[in-house]
Amino acid sequence: MPTLNARRTGRAPRDDGDTTRARILEAAGQLFAERGYADTTSKAICLRAKSNPAAVNYHFGSRDALYMAVLEIAHTHMMSLDFLIHLADSPVSPREKIEQLIDGLILNLRNPRGWQLRLWAREIIFPTPLFAACVARNVMPKVGIVHALLGQYMGLPADSPAVHCGVVSLMAPCMGLLIADRDLKDSLIPALRLPPKELARHIKIFLFAGLQGCIEAAAAQKNGPARPTDAA
Repeated sequence: MPTLNARRTGRAPRDDGDTTRARILEAAGQLFAERGYADTTSKAICLRAKSNPAAVNYHFGSRDALYMAVLEIAHTHMMSLDFLIHLADSPVSPREKIEQLIDGLILNLRNPRGWQLRLWAREIIFPTPLFAACVARNVMPKVGIVHALLGQYMGLPADSPAVHCGVVSLMAPCMGLLIADRDLKDSLIPALRLPPKELARHIKIFLFAGLQGCIEAAAAQKNGPARPTDAA
């Protein structure tokens, strides 16, 4: 309910700190995605967020800290650490875990709404000085889980060269979906107009065939058979 003071003055109560912070994050995400890191000022962010000019420093400490927070949101939109942890701990087979991972990635990457994917694509193509720190803080923990999932399926240590190659095979088509211009993608590769579930199905076919090839190559080096743990 409105406060007594709000009733007397006819003004709505002031936003609390969490609301202001959320507005700044949303405004910053939009502007960073549109203009890039170098051309987006704290003043422009506060203007779009309709907040005090000092709000960026007050809530985040600096524009760099705000940008790091926005990058974290952008990468979480594409791949959530909580989702990966839950997936790794789930009782389903290793293959099903990878399939669910692909389904989630493709669904998120095929959703054009919002600034998150545009910002992350911009950061990959034109990395800022903060990108390395963002990768270390937000990306590598997720990559470690992905390595573990593929290693579990392949029956190999997560840090083996074959698993590294498997991760490349998984992430390469996702990177293509992320950074390529949507109109160009659809004109050059009509299959990318498929619904997310159908596109994910095709990616799975090639990924698992490729993983099988990596498994066989690793086995040949050791002169022994190797099969996926859930091949039966």
